[in-house]
Amino acid sequence: MRLGLRRSWRLGTAVGTFVALLVWGWAYYIYAPAPAMPHLSAVAVRGEIRVGERIRSYVAYIPARLPPRSPLVLVLHGSFMDGEMMRRGTGYEFDVIADRDRFAVVYPDGYDQNWNDCRRTDAYPAKSLNIDDMGFMRAIIARLRSEHDIDPARVFAMGYSDGGEMVYRLAIEAPEEIAAVTAVEANLPAPSDFICNNTNKTSRVMIVSGTDDPIMPFEGGEITLFGFGHRGLMRSAPATAEYFVMANGLTEPPQTTRLPRAGPTDPTSVERSVWSRDGMPIVAFDRINGGGHVVPQPAYRWPRILGPTSPDLNAPKASWHFFAAGSQLR
Repeated sequence: MRLGLRRSWRLGTAVGTFVALLVWGWAYYIYAPAPAMPHLSAVAVRGEIRVGERIRSYVAYIPARLPPRSPLVLVLHGSFMDGEMMRRGTGYEFDVIADRDRFAVVYPDGYDQNWNDCRRTDAYPAKSLNIDDMGFMRAIIARLRSEHDIDPARVFAMGYSDGGEMVYRLAIEAPEEIAAVTAVEANLPAPSDFICNNTNKTSRVMIVSGTDDPIMPFEGGEITLFGFGHRGLMRSAPATAEYFVMANGLTEPPQTTRLPRAGPTDPTSVERSVWSRDGMPIVAFDRINGGGHVVPQPAYRWPRILGPTSPDLNAPKASWHFFAAGSQLR
């Protein structure tokens, strides 16, 4: 009897310890508390729009009393996310900046939480079904022009991870419609896996890439989800920047600076390289030494399993500065 009780006690202790470790692992590596909702001049609204035979959806934040001919920023989420999750994942920073600088923000929902980007090899339904995501972006822009008189010359896009892959497609295939883009934690596909139609000149491009990204390899190669599933072969982050430098005929060397560090315990550092023409930034590359697969910003802590979030860079704010530097907003 005592032996049985002892075994039961040991088993119960082992199970309890295992459960406790699971809870601790989830709380430490995966749990990410929602950011505080800032005070905004308006509320975000959900919309739907027909693209071909499909009904697509999005979340839009339109500041109160938005002036005519204001800019539009499209913010594209990563895999297994939607527009509202991306809104939270950027800490509502775009909404706050939109109130201050007067522009509209739209967070589109990908098909089955993914995008039909420039990769040839991708098992996601958006790719296998050849979803018309370019048509979706154009439909959103047309609706915002009709309903809010946004300025078609000042349409910008920021994307994270798979959303970053999609904004590369916008920059390459629709440079006359998208003035500038920011891609966060996204590299271009390797030449053998690259299927976008190259128009040579692209939109202006800002790239944000962490050297310790566990999903998108900074040095290029196979992209997986923590070692599972083949998602294509990628160029390195520096080679991605070089692609856009070459496509835009930039021959002068970049201006490289190091951003101020947040403090002595900051585990990351950011090196910024900017290629310009006539004083306008055309390609910008933020190398985050020690950064993970996250959108750096101060209001939201991404799950630790995705790697460190640098406190040195506010990606939404930096993106808006990059967008505005090429427009009459300067």
